[in-house]
Amino acid sequence: MKKLVSICAFSLLILTNPTYAQEQATSSVERMFSVMGMDKQMNGGFEAMLPVIEQMAVQLQLDAAAKEELKNIYRDWFKYDFDQQAILTELVEIYSENFTEKEINELIAFYETPTGQKFLAKSPELMQIGAQLGMQEGQLKQGLLLERLQPFLAKHQGK
Repeated sequence: MKKLVSICAFSLLILTNPTYAQEQATSSVERMFSVMGMDKQMNGGFEAMLPVIEQMAVQLQLDAAAKEELKNIYRDWFKYDFDQQAILTELVEIYSENFTEKEINELIAFYETPTGQKFLAKSPELMQIGAQLGMQEGQLKQGLLLERLQPFLAKHQGK
């Protein structure tokens, strides 16, 4: 009986220990990121930025070769200068704080399905399309933004 009580007490201590729970959540998030191909997702996020670079190329009136050179500068910057591992480490912490281990495991189960894998495969392309749509809408409504900004700028420029 004492042995059973000791085992129960030890189990309770382990399971209620916040550090242990945090480590479990962190491990689950890392597994989820692996299933998600988070490194590919990050690259897809960068690719979604390309419309902004395209717009910059238009503003600079670059020819095709110069436009490609500009894109390569940004790609190299992202590939070699961004500390992607540090970003992933921070994301693991953020996900661990915002989702329970049960929720993370449910997400993993989804991402392991054919539908989940399709979602992950299509996400970068869909993000890029979404970014393009947002940029197009922003350009269409830029005049309205300027109208709203003018009184604010006039009020604060003299300060």
